[in-house]
Amino acid sequence: MKLNKTAIIIGTQKGGTTSLFNYLSQHPQISESKVKETNFFLKDSQWDRGLEYYKNLWEWDSQKHLTALEASPNYTNSLKNASKVIQRIQTIDATFKFIYILRDPIKKIESMRKQGVYQGWYARRLEKETPDSVPLEVIECVSYAKIADKFVKAFSKENVLLIEMSALINKASSSQLMSKICQFLEIDSSFEFELEKVHNSQGSYRKDTLWNYFQRSKYLSFLKNIFSDPIKNNARRILSRSWKNKEEVLPLTEGQKDFIQAALQDEMLRLRSEYGLALANWNIRR
Repeated sequence: MKLNKTAIIIGTQKGGTTSLFNYLSQHPQISESKVKETNFFLKDSQWDRGLEYYKNLWEWDSQKHLTALEASPNYTNSLKNASKVIQRIQTIDATFKFIYILRDPIKKIESMRKQGVYQGWYARRLEKETPDSVPLEVIECVSYAKIADKFVKAFSKENVLLIEMSALINKASSSQLMSKICQFLEIDSSFEFELEKVHNSQGSYRKDTLWNYFQRSKYLSFLKNIFSDPIKNNARRILSRSWKNKEEVLPLTEGQKDFIQAALQDEMLRLRSEYGLALANWNIRR
């Protein structure tokens, strides 16, 4: 593969990156990476493998493919991560475009806390929480404007597309959004995507669920061909509930939500004024 045009979905975690990756992978002019989250430009162990390893993550067909695609939401987990990733990408002689999916920061943090407590990596942050605050590193991971600014400064605004998760999951707007993304990637925007399937649904990271058991079962592929997508999606939501409660984390308090919103007021204003986002469905102060 000749590394020429590459599109990277850079975030945010629990923001629909898996769904968008799978949707875009349907497009005949896109070659998706064999591993969705390559983390090549972030993890030293991956970076040390070299550029040839990165190129070999795609089954590239020069007769039909116009852009390579990967999704590594860890790239925007922090300002430090973003800076490291940008510095490394700038050493590559190729054109990169970035799609940054943004999720309501309150919902994003709530989802992150649940996953992080279950998997064990949020424990240190949880100890720093008070009834009226969350750690600054939690605020940083939803400082969308600051992180976007870094990519825009390095690669220009025409190569960075910010979209809202709500537009992706809303049936009324998802088709229009996909057309917009295709235009951004300079591929055929008339392609009709299948957008019904939900990918990486809430709680799918858990291993103590019936859904995880069925995923690992040889019978899942047989069963999923029998039922319609609405039935399968509903079954996934039900079966993704854990039968264990010991890892559950209490929801954000109203004081914590106020703290988050106050800390992000300038960020939200800049997302509207600089990046033209409506943020209509976000639970934030106007």
